[in-house]
Amino acid sequence: MSPMPFGKLVFLFFILGGQAMAEQLWSLQPLKRPEVPRAADGWALNPVDQFIARKLVNTGITPGKKAAPSALLRRVSFDVTGLPPAPNDVAAFCEAEDAVYGQLVDRLLASPHFGERWATHWLDIARFAESYGFEMDQPRPDAWRYRDFVIRSFNDDMPYDEFVRLQLAGDHLKRTNPDAWVATGFLVAGVENLIQTRKEFERDRYDKVDDMVSTVGTALLGLTIGCSRCHDHKYDPLSQRDYYHLAAAFGSTVSRVKEFERGNTRFKSFVATEAADGKIPMVVVTEPSSKNLPSMPARIHFLDRGDVKKKREAVSVRYPNVLIRNGAKPSRWSQGSSGQPEVPGRVALARWITDHQDGAGHLLARVIVNRVWHHYFGRGIVATPSDFGTRGDPPTHPELLDWLAGELIQNGWRLKPIHKLILTSATYRQGFQNAATDSRVVGYEELDPDNLLLWRRDPKRLDASAIRDNLLAVSDWLDSTPYGPGSLDQNHPRRSVYLTVKRSRLIPFLQSFDAPNALQGIGQRQVTITSLQGLTMLNSPFVDRAVQRLAKRLAGLDSAGDTRYVRDGFLIALGRLPSGVEERAALEFLSSGQAAARRDFCQMLVCLNEFIHIE
Repeated sequence: MSPMPFGKLVFLFFILGGQAMAEQLWSLQPLKRPEVPRAADGWALNPVDQFIARKLVNTGITPGKKAAPSALLRRVSFDVTGLPPAPNDVAAFCEAEDAVYGQLVDRLLASPHFGERWATHWLDIARFAESYGFEMDQPRPDAWRYRDFVIRSFNDDMPYDEFVRLQLAGDHLKRTNPDAWVATGFLVAGVENLIQTRKEFERDRYDKVDDMVSTVGTALLGLTIGCSRCHDHKYDPLSQRDYYHLAAAFGSTVSRVKEFERGNTRFKSFVATEAADGKIPMVVVTEPSSKNLPSMPARIHFLDRGDVKKKREAVSVRYPNVLIRNGAKPSRWSQGSSGQPEVPGRVALARWITDHQDGAGHLLARVIVNRVWHHYFGRGIVATPSDFGTRGDPPTHPELLDWLAGELIQNGWRLKPIHKLILTSATYRQGFQNAATDSRVVGYEELDPDNLLLWRRDPKRLDASAIRDNLLAVSDWLDSTPYGPGSLDQNHPRRSVYLTVKRSRLIPFLQSFDAPNALQGIGQRQVTITSLQGLTMLNSPFVDRAVQRLAKRLAGLDSAGDTRYVRDGFLIALGRLPSGVEERAALEFLSSGQAAARRDFCQMLVCLNEFIHIE
């Protein structure tokens, strides 16, 4: 018998090794519904706590005490809506916290500001921007409609599997529904070169497809599929062929501005659609006439080492074997209805990725519930929310993650019940503990220095959008008008989610506090503490205007002199009344006789760490 060629040996080794790796990698395992542990004591309020408590008890750690009512109210308000609580709500909540907390959570989840807050997180993942990027950075007409679709979807609690399917193939699934078309803005939100040369045309096309594949991989599945463009994945059981088979789903996908009609209204939106006549046209803004521009067939070839000059055979839509269950065939997701032809590649992809029984739905569910957990606790159950591969962090509470994912699927993929489960848990309602107030903390920090077991609440800095929105809210400057086109003016009083995202002209204030550049999707924003941030809060014209308005707001409430002014200032800016020491110091400062004392007092309030951190 002749020896097997070396290339086949390598391929066989990868396949066998990939199968072995898939059997070991936790994220690729079938979703199993674990039993909820029995509560160890009276601390647990719901199943979330019972999973958390089991590990704490086994480690010898007692869960933390409940947060102060004012701290909890401020925390849940910012986490759910991205805005501070109304001053009138503080006193009422502090008097009857336990009786009204559940009602408060329901009210916040029903608020239109919920969708605005959580759209901010999703738009980061989707690398959303309203310009193409590259040198000319031309604007994308009406791209903001995708942002509005995301806000409405979260507010309406659209089932997450439907939310995903519409973003991948809404133009096919609901051809007469403009909102379904708008949803496909997800696919084409990345950078796109509009000043190509004929020599670069084919390479740029494959780069655009790569942006779609990579974003779908990290955003929806938490897998770095894009690493397989030039070679088999070095760490995860994903081959180069897996990459190109997925890429084939986007072979004919192009971006365009499409006109719609809804009732008597006509409007346009930037969407994804299929290339006409099976050909991808070259689009160059510097050449108005497209008559003589080249085009390329709307199909994907396997590229040797990712080189467009080394094309091999054309590939069809298929899926990684490690994300197919029960021996299912690709035809399961591509077959049309009786007597009908196969569905388009993106429709088949949308079916597979949301199929929790035979497809990738189990991983899809794990990734999204982990993202929700991450934004509430500052760290996900998996600390690398966009990487569930071997190079990512393993889950700290794998059974809890699977239970939440199963709960999501069981409840029809609706996310608001998952939010409520987390928000009403004793785990979420814990306060911050330190050695100065509890001597046990020293021992706990030795057992679990990074608080991976969640025995206390760690303070969290607000992100850039929430910091800006906080300034608008406390100064009574906030314009709550929802939806519609945004603005490039950082002094515009609308929420930050409505500011126009132009890649070459990012909002300076947001940049100071680590806002992303929208060049690629990110699952967690970087958090820094720099001198520039302090200088921004002291010297920014935007902050100065907010401070002036806050001073005016407090003056309008002033009916009892400086004492009322100080108390109202703390209540509005920090969601609590001042301590005795704070009140005396503030009154002493205001009595100094300086003309600008009240304005400077307001400046002090917004420059406190407490203003941009929540406990």
